[in-house]
Amino acid sequence: MRVAFLDLDHTLLAADSNQLWMAYLRSEQLISDEQSSVHDQFLQDYACGALNFEALQSFRIGLDASLSPGTLSAVRAVFEREILIPAIAPLAPRLLAELAQRGLTTVLVSATRSPLVDPVAQALGVGHAITSCFGHDKVQHVQAWLKSLGSSLKDLHESWFFSDSHNDLPLLDVVMHPVAVDADDRLQQVATERAWPMMSLRSDVSQGDHLLPRATGP
Repeated sequence: MRVAFLDLDHTLLAADSNQLWMAYLRSEQLISDEQSSVHDQFLQDYACGALNFEALQSFRIGLDASLSPGTLSAVRAVFEREILIPAIAPLAPRLLAELAQRGLTTVLVSATRSPLVDPVAQALGVGHAITSCFGHDKVQHVQAWLKSLGSSLKDLHESWFFSDSHNDLPLLDVVMHPVAVDADDRLQQVATERAWPMMSLRSDVSQGDHLLPRATGP
């Protein structure tokens, strides 16, 4: 089995889906300035590697639950169409096409919850999505998904992970081919030290014949 795992925010998206969602809710006057500030603090914690992921998830679930089902469904549909899907990085479809040509199974692995992940996965033709997992938990969720298929990370014939964030180092460390995509400063430093491939999906300018780095072995 040959698998390419891909992060969502700031990787396949040229933005953070949750920040976009929060900004949209605020523009529609569906959340308060205080709620927006609380979310901003969580994002600061994320950037410096001190995120309480469970607290963040509870906060986001609570925000959605504060809206009536009808309101949530209506605003989410507009958000997906007008904001979320247009935020897909310009070269993300090209990367997914190259992965498909290589015969790789594609799996989106994200800390974001499925309501924001699934529309992007569907738009890009990503085969599977593993959501609501962060840091080391991404490795555990990936292993659980592979176990359900009778496999594991060590049993894969080929494995990739594309991510922008140093918070994803646990999964980047255990795949055969880690790739830093529009990397944050810390991941860029690690990728440079370890000679990992680095790439950008943000530009619509040709980056040569292929985006996908050459697989040189585990």
